[in-house]
Amino acid sequence: MRENRRRRKDNKPNENADRMGTNVYSPKDHQSLHKSLNGEFILYQILLEQISDKKKALTFNENSLAEYFQPDDKNDKQIMTEFDEEYKSEKAIYWYTRESCIYKILNKGLRTQCIDDVIPFGSFIRDLNKQLDKEHKLFIEQQKTPNIQVYRGQLISKDEVNRLKSSQQGLISMNSFLSTSTNRKKALEFATSRPPPNDTLTSILLEIDVNLHYLSKPYADIKRLSAFPEEEEILFMVGSIFRIDNISYDDEINLWIAKLTLCSLTDPDMKDFSSSLKKELNGQNEFVSIGNYFIQVLKYDLAQEHFQKILDQNLVKEDIDFAYCYYGLAQVNCKMEDYNSAISNINKALKYLLNNSSLNNHSLLSLCYNDLGSIYVNQSNYIVALQFFNKALSTNNNNNNLSKIYSALSDVHFKMANYHMALEYLEKSLEYQSETEYSIIANTYINMGKIYVATNESEKASQVFNKANEYQLKELPNTHPDISYTYNAIGLMFLDENQQEKALEYIEKAHQLQLESLPNNHPDFADSYRNFANVYMKKGDLDKALFYYEKVLENQLKTLLWSNPSVVDTYRSIGNIHREKKNYDQASIYFHKILGSQLERMPLSDTSISNAYQNIGDLCLEKLNLDEALHFYLELLNNELMTKLHEDFSLIHVYKTIANIYYKKRVLDQSLIYYNRLLDCYLQKEPLDQSAINEIYTSIGKIYLKKRHFDQTLLFYQKKNFQ
Repeated sequence: MRENRRRRKDNKPNENADRMGTNVYSPKDHQSLHKSLNGEFILYQILLEQISDKKKALTFNENSLAEYFQPDDKNDKQIMTEFDEEYKSEKAIYWYTRESCIYKILNKGLRTQCIDDVIPFGSFIRDLNKQLDKEHKLFIEQQKTPNIQVYRGQLISKDEVNRLKSSQQGLISMNSFLSTSTNRKKALEFATSRPPPNDTLTSILLEIDVNLHYLSKPYADIKRLSAFPEEEEILFMVGSIFRIDNISYDDEINLWIAKLTLCSLTDPDMKDFSSSLKKELNGQNEFVSIGNYFIQVLKYDLAQEHFQKILDQNLVKEDIDFAYCYYGLAQVNCKMEDYNSAISNINKALKYLLNNSSLNNHSLLSLCYNDLGSIYVNQSNYIVALQFFNKALSTNNNNNNLSKIYSALSDVHFKMANYHMALEYLEKSLEYQSETEYSIIANTYINMGKIYVATNESEKASQVFNKANEYQLKELPNTHPDISYTYNAIGLMFLDENQQEKALEYIEKAHQLQLESLPNNHPDFADSYRNFANVYMKKGDLDKALFYYEKVLENQLKTLLWSNPSVVDTYRSIGNIHREKKNYDQASIYFHKILGSQLERMPLSDTSISNAYQNIGDLCLEKLNLDEALHFYLELLNNELMTKLHEDFSLIHVYKTIANIYYKKRVLDQSLIYYNRLLDCYLQKEPLDQSAINEIYTSIGKIYLKKRHFDQTLLFYQKKNFQ
């Protein structure tokens, strides 16, 4: 996919060059609603297996690194050409340790999971593994003790520190080759030699205990083969896994210190991870599944590229794999709220499933129908949604899917205000949930609580919220972000009861849990910030509401496009507050963003485009900017007339506003045209609204009076009086 390549134009050192990229796996998280927090770890292990195992290895058809990356820098081009022409497998470690663009691009590709940039290095990575494995055996033979300790001073993001703190005793994998030293003093000096370049980063010292008898990925002292033989370097193979024993902050040296232990491949948690991954994949092609994990870690563009590349290049052969690719694309579409594309891709997946008789009972079939139902719910097309949910039920042969389908049916009935049916379906969903799926059960009780809030049964709501919390605490610590869902739900219950201070108390509790355990781009933050904003709107504190809506927007733009519908909703909230505060110029900025988004995403004639034109037009009227207001109202009218007749009654507000603007601008002939159109609308509607018609006659009469057409003035005043 040449057009999708990110060519390396600059490989100079930057503030991220010495960053530690980590992936953490917490067994607790894997049983929670935040299992996506483990997504990076799982994604990385699958990706490495695809690259490292020659039987599974992804093919790469380019002739050379220089041809693929096409660097602008002359030195980089020279190095790549030298690598292409002179590289030999026995020099793998030498090339990796050499100060050049080779290791920088490789580690950057590994750190960012850019598959296209890692694939060209597949044979190089396998050579490194082979050579490191050989050195590992020699290294073990030379050691006089069963254990060694190695160190690394490193920059690390504050998000990663939070993840390490909340996942102690979990597993951690470095997402690049890990270079360590046996000299603690040197590592400490490196960690403290310079301050972090920005406030998102901090420094850390890794202290790693290694049991030499553990079976693990290879590591070794590489000075014999290194380009820098004087360094005391122990290099660990990419993907090596460690246990997080402890992490703490040393106030004396202003440094985080993480104590890790190299894990054996036979470690119980490693075995649990492998078995849970196998269960989660459920026979799905591992290469295809990489896209699913890109979605989990909010890298929607990479997920879309991955699935599309598989389809475009026919990298899979089985119908089920093609179906999963189209289903994956639909998942990306849903995250981006591009529902028409999602429907199209699910229908393509269904075609593969239905045209292959061996797949007619596959669990993906039911999921496709269920997801179509959810999409139509999001489009407020509830009747069609119910039809697809019923199809999902009729094609289902999996209890886990039944729980999801009944939960989705509850959601559609909740949105239709059929609260009794919504509760009934949640109770059915509970019946098909495993007794040990505590987080899923807890979430079902949270949804029940929301229904009771909607029916003004706050006592019952409180009871089920407490029950949800009890289930969460059966397997999660009280600091886990899942519990923030209960706190936010309770906060919104108090907001519904106009108990704003109690609402703030619980939303703040939710927010604090998120701050301590989630990366700053996690969408849960947007939910809490929006809840804060809603409380302050109800309190009439526009400044604080504005502050939190801006925080919502900041969070959304970390993972969503500026034109995403959820982002547009936030623009609208911010714009409306500025409008209420009479900050018209600021309001105009956000209303124009809304218009730009709708014009980019929606077909002309769509109601959302008309609404955007009207919002800007009304704002201009408040600013007394008649020319601008007229421009946007005429655009609004043109958009509406693409699908409506001139006398359509829904156009009365538009005609009246345009007529009034022309009247104020003293463009009387144009004002007269639009008052007459307004009159046509009223005369076409039965029964006649005589009061409104008389008002229009009066307005037309005033125009003729100003034009000194006294006969016409008299005529329209008589029409008014004779009705």
